[in-house]
Amino acid sequence: MDVNTKRTPFRIMQDVLFALVLREYLTRFGSRRMGAFWEIFEPMANIAFMMFIFTVLRARSMPGIEMPMFLLTGMIPFFLMRNIIFKLMDSIGANQALFSYPNIKVFDTYLARVLVEISISSIVYLVFSFIFGFWFGYDSLVSYPIEWLIALLVGILFAFSLGVIFSIITLMMPNLKSIIRILFLPLYLMSGIVFPLWIVPDKYLPWLLWNPFAHLISNIREGVFSHYPGINGVSWEYPFIITIITLCVALGLYRLRRERLLVK
Repeated sequence: MDVNTKRTPFRIMQDVLFALVLREYLTRFGSRRMGAFWEIFEPMANIAFMMFIFTVLRARSMPGIEMPMFLLTGMIPFFLMRNIIFKLMDSIGANQALFSYPNIKVFDTYLARVLVEISISSIVYLVFSFIFGFWFGYDSLVSYPIEWLIALLVGILFAFSLGVIFSIITLMMPNLKSIIRILFLPLYLMSGIVFPLWIVPDKYLPWLLWNPFAHLISNIREGVFSHYPGINGVSWEYPFIITIITLCVALGLYRLRRERLLVK
């Protein structure tokens, strides 16, 4: 390519994203020995441990749905969304030195971290799906790929929006980071990850369904399982509307604060 050829803004953004994604991988996988192994093994070990508890020790079963696949289709999407939020929340501080380069924007670091988290979660999901399907004979195929993909994309966009908001807020109030991380433990338990929402008594279910993650996880599972039972109160519209509102707030807040984000 001619060195005098002027690059388009889209081309510049592509190059910046590629460099930032590569940097993220090198930081995570190259900063310690066996970094790549542990980055993949840690979430896999966490999932395997929870599956052992809820399948072997509790011996739960659901008609037409294998418990390991039920857990897999809930835990990995939730961990993906949670990790996107946490990584974006730390993105500004971790990349502060890069913002002296004029072509690198805070928003680029957000996108790069989302892409890295999606790639890692995809690898973990594919590994578990292969193991369950090949060795254990579970049906690991997605029954309704389009519905599954739409629900997953809405969840990623929702997590991205929350991550942007939290990254800006916690820059002004750093102590909030610990509180937000702690809040995700009860949120994990209230999102129907390790138990089906249809076992929740009717008088408590409406309260749980204020949580958008409960809808998102249920919608993702509806796309995976061909006979996933409908749950009264779970909808596709609610998380979509919440995501649009959250995204507008995130983009508006970023636009208002983007210059101040570069000043540590």
